[in-house]
Amino acid sequence: MTPARVVMAVYFVEAMTMGTWFPRIPDVQASLGLGPAQLAIALLGSSTGGFISSMFAPRLIERITPRRAMMLGFLAYCLALELPGWAWDTWSLLAALFIMGLTYVLIDLSMNVEAARIQQATGRRIMSKCHGFWSLGSIGGLLAGSLFAGFRTDLRWQAVIVGIIAVPLGGLLAKALPAVAPVVRAKVREFPITLPTPALATLSIFAFGVLLTELTTRNWGAVYLRDVLGASPALGGIGLAEFSLFMAIGRLSGDRLTERFGPVALGRSAAGIAVVGVVLLLAAHGPVVAALSAVSYIASVIGPPLVGFVAQSAGLRWGLAAILPLMVLAALFAGALRRRPLAEGAPSR
Repeated sequence: MTPARVVMAVYFVEAMTMGTWFPRIPDVQASLGLGPAQLAIALLGSSTGGFISSMFAPRLIERITPRRAMMLGFLAYCLALELPGWAWDTWSLLAALFIMGLTYVLIDLSMNVEAARIQQATGRRIMSKCHGFWSLGSIGGLLAGSLFAGFRTDLRWQAVIVGIIAVPLGGLLAKALPAVAPVVRAKVREFPITLPTPALATLSIFAFGVLLTELTTRNWGAVYLRDVLGASPALGGIGLAEFSLFMAIGRLSGDRLTERFGPVALGRSAAGIAVVGVVLLLAAHGPVVAALSAVSYIASVIGPPLVGFVAQSAGLRWGLAAILPLMVLAALFAGALRRRPLAEGAPSR
């Protein structure tokens, strides 16, 4: 396979591995007896761990190379997948998810660095296709997680099965990527946190509003389908898989659509469709309609806790409605997507 195809396969395997967890969130919530606010606190663990890891992982990736970082990341993440099954309360689950977030980012950033390097070397846009393969892998993982949930498989045994498959497969794919020499930097004083330029600030607002969707859906989608719409554990995972299917369609066609219509028009249209999708989701009264509204691409790091805290006092339907204003804001700031030279890819979600 070409390097581009190999890195796309890495995206697929990483998403498949992570996707097995999300359909099991309702089971963990029920087994620990957590309310929406308690679950929201626990879910902060993965986003907090990911945020902290994102500040230190780039230097590690440079020192050991993206290939080795992927190998290490797959092993560490699959070990971390075992931890939620041993949680006994809110705080132990938060700690388990914190470690999952720390380890996940190592794979996520290293594969994005590698994809950006291959894109720059070939002069061909591949980032959208890479994330399309990530969505396809997510479908496989969500369906597998749904199957485990349907058979009521112990989460700890599920993690063992997933690790037996993902660790060697991810390692082989990473090893097949072109070798890159480690980066050695001179020791200089650095200030990693700086104020963004106006252009970067507007782009960040757009990204924040749009990315307020995916993690919200992945963390709360199965819970919403179960608690509000009365879906079975297996059907909750299938609804998330359909959400990922629409993501895959959008991402696999994203490069071509961007070239044809331009990033601003495409960004505004996609954000508008996302808003419509969330409105349909909130109006749904059955799991089939809710699954079809998965076209709404609903997520972000701050979304899951926001939904949980609102849901604790007003119900989960209003909790999901809380993300609508930021999604509208994303559509208003889509002008920040005006064409620029090929850039390195953002972390996938």
